[in-house]
Amino acid sequence: MSTEMLLDALDFDLIADVFVTESISASPAELHGQLCGYLASGVALPLEDWLTMVADFCDIEGWKEEASRVAIVELYQSTQALFQNGEYALVPCISDDDSPLSERGTTLSQWAHGFLAGYGLSGRKEKLSDDTKQVLHDFANISSMQADMADLEDNNDNETDLTELIEYVRLSALMLYSEHHGVSDSNKEQAPLFH
Repeated sequence: MSTEMLLDALDFDLIADVFVTESISASPAELHGQLCGYLASGVALPLEDWLTMVADFCDIEGWKEEASRVAIVELYQSTQALFQNGEYALVPCISDDDSPLSERGTTLSQWAHGFLAGYGLSGRKEKLSDDTKQVLHDFANISSMQADMADLEDNNDNETDLTELIEYVRLSALMLYSEHHGVSDSNKEQAPLFH
């Protein structure tokens, strides 16, 4: 499957539509962050365990529509494939570039919160590298910025800052996955540390 097709499964609006159909009030960005955090920790996450996590996260007993389940399975499969393929193409499932900056920033904060939760749920207890500790600390800071993000005004400076922050989050998640899974690519970019 092409990278573009894999990325289509991570479309925020697609997952948001699933949440509406299923009467789920949780954040699609936070759910994807949780998946990414769990996978990036280096602990295996079988599909059935993921579906159980989704049911718990979304507080649902089952799916009203089979298409909803299919979309959630594709989110899982595409995220895993994008982590593994070595192209460093994975992106957070957040509001797209056409959305107001405040919405994009808020969903980024939600994604970071989910990432931390997923990393924690994985149960990974071994000694963390300094880079991993720094990334998790930075994600905690980003997660705590939801209120600030909600007030973010649309202007070029904020657009530039948010774009850089999104790229930092994206590369950091890929770096953690690579660290725990040994993905190697000679073109790998080192995520700059955010303070």
